[in-house]
Amino acid sequence: MLSRFQHMRRRQGYTVAELVVVVLILGVLTYVAVPRLPFTARKRSLAESTAWKIVTDLRRTRSLAILHAATNPQGYALDVQRRGRGTAYQIVNLSNSRIIDSHVVNQSVLCEGGPRFEFSPLGALKDGSDRALEVSAEDHTFAIAVIPATGMVKCVQN
Repeated sequence: MLSRFQHMRRRQGYTVAELVVVVLILGVLTYVAVPRLPFTARKRSLAESTAWKIVTDLRRTRSLAILHAATNPQGYALDVQRRGRGTAYQIVNLSNSRIIDSHVVNQSVLCEGGPRFEFSPLGALKDGSDRALEVSAEDHTFAIAVIPATGMVKCVQN
């Protein structure tokens, strides 16, 4: 005589209906949970990395002006262009208007402030140049400032 358990058939897998129900439950949970996840750390990181990239390029622009002082008495500039919500900037040789380098800023990062930073062959900001730029994403803001007399560039989180 066969025992009761030997008559039961072993289960081989899940039915399609069971899999669909599980996928639907996971989808609903994801739909509810994802908007609540804190993405502010990512936005802060994006704003911070953009600010430091601009600081590096301002310092590079100043260094180019000093390095080529003997052959380029006009200096170099960092030009910021805004197109709608987007921002881009480029490093320009002021003696021949040649673009040395250019970058596009992520559209979720907002850049406000001066559009042109011109450095003289001695590394100082030229008269009429802008002195500050603000980089922000959501509630994270970084202030970039250039000291006119020395051309020193600093960045501070506000």
